[in-house]
Amino acid sequence: MTPQRLTDNHSRGPVPAAESVSGTAIAVVIIGVSITLPAFLVGTELMAALGLVEGVLAIFIGGFLTACIGYLTMRVGTATRLSTYNIIRFCFGGVGSRAVNLILATTLFGWYGVTAALFGRALSQAVDDAFGVLVPHPIFTVAGGVLMVATTIYGFRAINRLSRIAVPLLAALLLYGVWRVLDGASLAELSSVAGQPNDALATVSAGISIVIGSFFVGVTLVPDLARFARGRRDAVTGSFLSYGLGFPLVLLLAGLPVLVSAEPDLITSMTSLGLGIPVLIVMVFATWTTNINNLYSASLSIARMMPRVRDWVITLVSGAIGTLLALAGIMDLFVEFLILLGIIVPPIAGVYLADYFLLRETRIDANRTDAVPDYRWDAMAAWSIGCAVGFAERAGDWSLTSVTAIDTLLTGMAVLWIWNRLRSRAAVSKRRV
Repeated sequence: MTPQRLTDNHSRGPVPAAESVSGTAIAVVIIGVSITLPAFLVGTELMAALGLVEGVLAIFIGGFLTACIGYLTMRVGTATRLSTYNIIRFCFGGVGSRAVNLILATTLFGWYGVTAALFGRALSQAVDDAFGVLVPHPIFTVAGGVLMVATTIYGFRAINRLSRIAVPLLAALLLYGVWRVLDGASLAELSSVAGQPNDALATVSAGISIVIGSFFVGVTLVPDLARFARGRRDAVTGSFLSYGLGFPLVLLLAGLPVLVSAEPDLITSMTSLGLGIPVLIVMVFATWTTNINNLYSASLSIARMMPRVRDWVITLVSGAIGTLLALAGIMDLFVEFLILLGIIVPPIAGVYLADYFLLRETRIDANRTDAVPDYRWDAMAAWSIGCAVGFAERAGDWSLTSVTAIDTLLTGMAVLWIWNRLRSRAAVSKRRV
């Protein structure tokens, strides 16, 4: 197999059926993405604020709702075998989609930078604790960036193979670490620990909102992975095995230690018990499997806008941009960044879900590339109104469902559907006249 073939991510067309994989393989990749340092932080915050019973309810209800939405977005990718960029191109138009995908790529660069920066800082501290050697965190950030870029250049094949190795290893290390931290604590003891609610996280519904929002960007972009699935059943397996089971278990394992340990999170707890080497392995592999997916989707978004540039070059440059953002201190804007993602990304999914499932004649067709207009104004309006609802909720402290990401997604879907219903009725009336 030639190097060009090995590094072809099928960014400009459908994935060949010969390269399809099972839904379980897709799920393993997604679970690998969900085992990440920010997810550990989310699990800890949930358990600390809500306690065991309410924390478990929030995690698994949020995971189930995420899986339901993820199944729908996976269905689009599985059926069309197209990347998210190409799906968006049919929905928003040839020129309109460039603006949308540029925003998507930018958010992925930011997420890559946040994860890389957190990785560099945490690994620097872990090495210092384990070996007494203080290495500046930018060195680890850059080294991690090189490793992630080198893997992503080889596309889904490399991501899939890495996940097969990393996910079982990470699961085993996490289970061992939690077992050591809990040190025989009974279920009754864990349940008796009262949560400490705060202004941002005081109820189960607020916890559900955080669970859904923390992975919604991945749900929106999951067609990039689902296009490799064999069929509709694989969308069910892939979504519910990952978002419905694997992702909630990661949050649960990360959050349990805070109920019995004086340390604030799982990584710190494991380090305090002398598990320095397992901690290093967890951090390296967790960040590796997460950030190659961020970089992969960002590269796919850009590839279509630069048809003459090879995929591996786009991946290399994208990785460099993400690493520079990490070094520039994007981690300091983490909370604001997450809020922005929850507003502008979900209505994009709302548009392509409405286009595929609600409109009678879907416009997503890999065989009709020449029929795509420059702009789909109905889609642009639906996305813009969805974003406006999200910003209005944030500014006015109100919500339709208590989950801004779901509100903006549903708004995008509703606006596109209503627009086309009204246009169809107007066309019928005009023909009658």
